[in-house]
Amino acid sequence: MRGPSSKISDRGAARFETCLAQQVDLCCALETLADALPSHVDTKAATLLAETLEDSLHHCHQIEENFIFPAILTARPGMLATITRLRAEHVEDEEQACEVKDAIMAFVIRQKRKDVEEFGYLLRGLFVALRRHLAFDRDYVLPLYRRTDAASNITNQPRSPED
Repeated sequence: MRGPSSKISDRGAARFETCLAQQVDLCCALETLADALPSHVDTKAATLLAETLEDSLHHCHQIEENFIFPAILTARPGMLATITRLRAEHVEDEEQACEVKDAIMAFVIRQKRKDVEEFGYLLRGLFVALRRHLAFDRDYVLPLYRRTDAASNITNQPRSPED
């Protein structure tokens, strides 16, 4: 029998999976923009990407930091160093997203197209780092969160009269 806490954490896992998918979409949009440089850029899509990039990343990171990490650390305090590293990566990714946003706006709105190669490297630097982080989240953090939750549900279930 699954208790109420499992429903909450199932929603947490589902929200986390949704955020992972949103971040994969951001990576695809960044790669599409980089591949379109210098002269085949969809300026509307690029502007939309610039407008949503920082907030989307921040929102997803907040879900991970406020729900996923605390649950893992409660069950496995030995994961502190790994969680600390992941939090530091979030800060770096959000700082780089801010730079990318500004660069996209400069390219699209202000037509600053002097160093397209540098702009392309900036875009690729963000989506490559994000994809690496997302792979770790998908392959290790999400399954660990689910296992942590499953163990918690087993120990928190009411005992039957036969026990």
